[in-house]
Order: sequence, then structure tokens, then C-alpha cells
Amino acid sequence: MFRFSVIFVILYLPSTALLAGSDNADALLLLLESKIKNEQIQQKAIEAGIERAYICQFCHGKDGNSKRDYIPNLAQQNPKYLLHQFELFANKTRKNNIMSELAKNLTADDRVNIALFYASQKLKAGNPYRPELATKGKILFTARCTACHGKTGYGDDKLPRIAGQSGKYIENTLNKYKTGKIARPLSAMHGIAGTLKNDDILALSAYLSTLQ
Repeated sequence: MFRFSVIFVILYLPSTALLAGSDNADALLLLLESKIKNEQIQQKAIEAGIERAYICQFCHGKDGNSKRDYIPNLAQQNPKYLLHQFELFANKTRKNNIMSELAKNLTADDRVNIALFYASQKLKAGNPYRPELATKGKILFTARCTACHGKTGYGDDKLPRIAGQSGKYIENTLNKYKTGKIARPLSAMHGIAGTLKNDDILALSAYLSTLQ
């Protein structure tokens, strides 16, 4: 009976079933890819994402451009990366009380639709952040960051787009990695941030905030 129930869920309810662990992640990716393949379905998903992301706008902005410089922009973020973060928040691998509560109460459709909505939004240029340090930041970025985040800072399915994030958000995040306030055992960022001096962090923050 249990086996039949699982098969029924997979075959008939893929958009609302929330499975456990890696099975859940795989199911979400399949759902995302199925919506991306059909332009009309994708557009409907984005429209649904607008409505479901209503609660998110109070921090991340109506269009994914954050209202607060210490909260990340979600506009133009990779949708697969966003889906993965939903999972990490839901299972509390990433620790944030607000995000964990929100994530665990979102259906598979909600997560996919919100991810597609934010990915479809245009990232807006932010305020200059210590522009006098941007040149040094570019050199550091090329040497330390491009291997993972790419030459443009756009990241990929598993790594975030850091181009165009606010300088304050980048600065805070790097400092948290450096001091161990962010604990993600599998992240290379702990080792990388640990080698950065305070001036390096400011320079990287300045440069990344200029990218679009």
C-alpha cells in the first residue's frame, strides 16, 4: 500500500508533492525544467509566482530588487540556485528563522513559480559603494572568485549570482564567513573569506556592486 501511494504521488501529483532529501530536490528540478520547456506554462508560472511572492517583497522588494542593503537581491538570480536555497532553508541547513518558516510552508509549485518569477526580473543598478576601491576589487575578484562564480559573477545552478548585489550585503556576508557566523560545512567560502583582509572585503564589495 505504501509503495502504491508513493507511485501515485509521483505520477499524479508532482507539482504539490514535497518529498524528502535529494528526492525532493530532484522532483523540484524536474518540475522547473518542465515549466521552462513550455513558454506559455512558464509565463503562467511567473504570474503565479508574482502572487505567491507577495510576502517576500517586504524584504526582497516587489521585483526582487531589495529594499534593504543588507538583504540580497533576488532579481536575475538563477532559478535552480533559488530552488536549492529553499531546500536548505526548509531543512535548516541554512539558518534563518523567517526563511525557514516560509520555505517549509511552500508547495513545490510555489517554490518553482517564485524562483521563475525572480529569475525573470531585471536587476537594477544600486548605489555606488566605496567606488574608490572598485579597481582593487576587480583584481581580487579575478584572482579569487571567478573560478566558482564565473568571470561575470553570474554564478550557476549551485552558486549564486553575486554581480550587482549591494556592497553592504557582500561586505556583511564575507565577514560572516570569515568569522564563522555563517556555518556551511561544504562551502569553500569559509577558507576563501578567511584569507581576506578587511580592505580586501571592502574592495570586493565595491567591485561586485558595480557589476550588472
